[in-house]
Amino acid sequence: MSEPMTMDIQGGARRERVRFSLWDKIMQFSDVGILAWSVIVYIFLYLPIFVLILFSFTKDPLGLTFHPFTLKWYTSSDPNALGVIHDSGLLHALQQSLEVAIVSTAIAIVIGLSGSFALERFRFHTRGLWDGLNYTKMVIAEVIAGVSTLLFFVQAADWVQNSTGYNLLAFMRPGMGAVLIAHVAWNIPFIVVILRARLKGFDRAIEEAGADLGARPATVFLKVTLPAIAPGILAAALLSFTLSFDDFVTTFFVNGTTVTTLPLLIWSMVKRNVGPEINAISTFMMAFSMGIIVFLELKARISEDLV
Repeated sequence: MSEPMTMDIQGGARRERVRFSLWDKIMQFSDVGILAWSVIVYIFLYLPIFVLILFSFTKDPLGLTFHPFTLKWYTSSDPNALGVIHDSGLLHALQQSLEVAIVSTAIAIVIGLSGSFALERFRFHTRGLWDGLNYTKMVIAEVIAGVSTLLFFVQAADWVQNSTGYNLLAFMRPGMGAVLIAHVAWNIPFIVVILRARLKGFDRAIEEAGADLGARPATVFLKVTLPAIAPGILAAALLSFTLSFDDFVTTFFVNGTTVTTLPLLIWSMVKRNVGPEINAISTFMMAFSMGIIVFLELKARISEDLV
């Protein structure tokens, strides 16, 4: 459609003045608005973390005011105010967190890798069902997952014991075994998603080339496929490790009385008082998680430079 034209006094043509709507006028300042919104979001997300880190160095034992600067909440050996590196209870909780995270990640990687190949390389009637169940596990509320896991473990163990007279599923009762199984089940869907994305972009021609050269299927997998998808496996393993190391809700429901991971210890300490030692422990956990992220970023950049 041609734009409306009007005639001036001399008979010449002039273009009618364009009228902007209110929305058009607002969108003229969209860049400024997006910038302001981003600043507000980042302040809301990261300012509390900055304050927490800052108050882990305060001399105030209550952690209410900032009196710089001390490292005693990290290094002190005073029995009345043990630092992070001298607190035996904290170190034991850290040890259990690492054990659960490492073992559950190793098991979840093996199962997740097998599931990824099954869903990506094969076609079977129930493939859509298993694919949907995998994503359902990711979006379900963790509280519901924790409660249902606890009920299933206890009822299954009781049913087997009542039926056979033997406590064959003792490892499923609240304790270390139940925590490991719950963490494995929680991490598998995330691993499957990452590895399927890696396998989807995988060029199977190199596998066929290896087979044409006489390599057996196991050799092709170990020497061709596995090295090619190794970055995806590493990313999935680090994500699984981080999720397991930081998990609180699922562990809270199935830990029993014998397992105290670092998040559970922090929660029990917070119930009494939020002091600078809590800030120091939280800072340590954030530094640990950020270290993994930095490692992944550096590895990605090095890989890009090599390519």
